[in-house]
Amino acid sequence: MNPRSDLNLPHRISSLLRRRFGAFEKLWEQFPDNVFVIRCEADGRFIVEAINPALARLLGRDGEATHGLPLDTVLPAEQFEAVSQHYRQCIALGQPMHYEETGGPPDAPPQHWHTLLVPAADAQGRIEYILGISRDISALRRAEARLRGANEALERRVAERTAELEYANACLTELATRDGLTGLYNRRHLFELATHEFSRATRGDHPLSLLMIDLDLFKAVNDRYGHAAGDQVLRDLAELFLSVLRQSDVIGRYGGEEFLALLPDTDAGEARQIAERLRLAAASCKHGLAEPCTLSIGVAHYDPARDAALDSLLQRADLALLKAKSTGRNRVLVGD
Repeated sequence: MNPRSDLNLPHRISSLLRRRFGAFEKLWEQFPDNVFVIRCEADGRFIVEAINPALARLLGRDGEATHGLPLDTVLPAEQFEAVSQHYRQCIALGQPMHYEETGGPPDAPPQHWHTLLVPAADAQGRIEYILGISRDISALRRAEARLRGANEALERRVAERTAELEYANACLTELATRDGLTGLYNRRHLFELATHEFSRATRGDHPLSLLMIDLDLFKAVNDRYGHAAGDQVLRDLAELFLSVLRQSDVIGRYGGEEFLALLPDTDAGEARQIAERLRLAAASCKHGLAEPCTLSIGVAHYDPARDAALDSLLQRADLALLKAKSTGRNRVLVGD
């Protein structure tokens, strides 16, 4: 037998099967996926053995007319190069393999196919044929892309809502801890911080000083210039306190025109110096008024022998403040 006559044997067998089994013919004609049989020549060429009608329609070719044609004459050059690499890989593996490919006209949405390649070897073990089934999964990939887009949009929205909630919580925290007029800590939060610092001083033998600060004759400012001017003086003083005090110090509005400063790790001498700087800074600023607003300041330093509780330390600072006001105002006094 002429060896070349064997090349038509699979085609004859395929025709025989189609004639003998009518169901096979119907399956071949109606199978919705692209089915193809490729003959693998010893010289590395790939020859089209058969393509089903679905693939023929996709290629725009007559299926019977493609039989025996080299694959590179049936496919565009760039597509042939891509698929032939997969065929060579299938031959090298010698076993079924899957891959996904993308293509289609450049001015249209990309199409996606999932392809299964099944190699068939001859008696000597050489891969002689490759059966391929390629399924169009474009709709699936588009659905996945829409789902990813929806998930990303949802994640962005969740991140935005989380940021909004965090901002709202920060605002609530600010409202709960800050004085609305001066922006300093309010009395309630100031007590929380003072309790913490007092506990730290008692546990670790750390120095702690308090400054009880009062704005002298503030009622006269309101009576003479109005409450709006008085409010501005309090805001200006708050800025002044923050500029003079150290980063480790804590200042808050104790009530009305009275303020409390916590000075951690500060002894009585250092606390008095800081209080003097505050007093002198306030005395040099008129806040747009005819005369400056002076400060009276009482200083108390934590004494383990006398201050069993925070209230005791606060009371000694308050008594020093009262003494400073009763002895002429605009002065700093350290409590006994």
